[in-house]
Amino acid sequence: MIIAFRTKIIFLFRIVTLAWLISCTPPPPPLEPEPPVVITLVDTVIIEKEIPVVEIDPFIHISNNFDEITCILPVNIEEEHFQFIDSSLNTVAQQSLQYLLYESIQDDSLSVLLKQMINNDYMFTIPSFEFESAAVSGDSLFLQYKLNKALLNHFIRPYIDLYGHPGQKPIAPLFTSNHRPPAKDSISELKLLLPCKNVPVPKRSLLLPNAPRKYRKGIHRGIDFVVNWGTPVNAAAEGVVIRSDRHYEEFDPEFRKQLLDVSDKLGHTPSDIFEHILLGRSVFIDHGFDLVPGYRAITIYAHLSHIDTYIKPGIKIDAGEQIGLSGNSGTEDGTLGKRTGAHLHWELILQDAGGEYYLGQGFKSDSLYIFLKNVFKYRD
Repeated sequence: MIIAFRTKIIFLFRIVTLAWLISCTPPPPPLEPEPPVVITLVDTVIIEKEIPVVEIDPFIHISNNFDEITCILPVNIEEEHFQFIDSSLNTVAQQSLQYLLYESIQDDSLSVLLKQMINNDYMFTIPSFEFESAAVSGDSLFLQYKLNKALLNHFIRPYIDLYGHPGQKPIAPLFTSNHRPPAKDSISELKLLLPCKNVPVPKRSLLLPNAPRKYRKGIHRGIDFVVNWGTPVNAAAEGVVIRSDRHYEEFDPEFRKQLLDVSDKLGHTPSDIFEHILLGRSVFIDHGFDLVPGYRAITIYAHLSHIDTYIKPGIKIDAGEQIGLSGNSGTEDGTLGKRTGAHLHWELILQDAGGEYYLGQGFKSDSLYIFLKNVFKYRD
């Protein structure tokens, strides 16, 4: 709030001063930018702040990479024009933010998620554009603004470093010697059953692998199948049970919060906190080396409300066989005794001599959904 007010005061002072100075300034050279994006006042009125439409329709030119703006206004500036400029700069600032995120991570869906996260963290608009120059040509006033990339990068760099390149980060760094996630062609023939019948892979990037998980300073490693509490959960492929938390008891919510504070201090989710606390009541199934050639494959079924009594370590299980029921164990709602937020968190972990990887690690969001949808096309 203070920053925005101060910026506007400085801006108003500069406009008054420049209006006096530029009366004898020669017209600027003709604008010959890259093909501009044009936003009219009417567009801004509808989308942004419902600013009254004025008779003279000002407009702006935006460079293709959203780093320069030229506002063309009538010389006799009125209050509505200042509102238009303010609204336009805020609108373009959001586009600039997403453009810089995409430039850094080359993943449009992930850049959208990070932009939403940054906007939630900073309740004010980051002052992205700086006033650069003004000139008069005929009855038009040309105001030029330039993106302050250094300032904007100061805000977004921590998010890019933490969440922007999940494919380059080992999920168990202490035990990873040569981190190289499986190539797409090595898992192209993978076929699995849906863990909850008739519940398809969700489309939302937030529910798929590689999505940011701010509350634990980590990356989502699996798929969140949105299902009701108590939905049957089945093995995605045949294998041997290696973990079954049939006697799991929910943790105290304060204890869970303390461990999340640990993740916050470390800047990532430690494996012990993730696997033994946040996954809740879980079943792990070992599928050996046949599911994905060259890798040991393990599927994880987490946040269960119930595990069938015969599901114990060492038990062989068939594809499609029921192992338990969905729930919300290990989540905040679960520790509070609620049944809200129920879903199945499912993962496929792949191991080789270099380390551990999760299915979809490093995939771009736009191709990840299509890939996962094809993986789960298989039926009995």
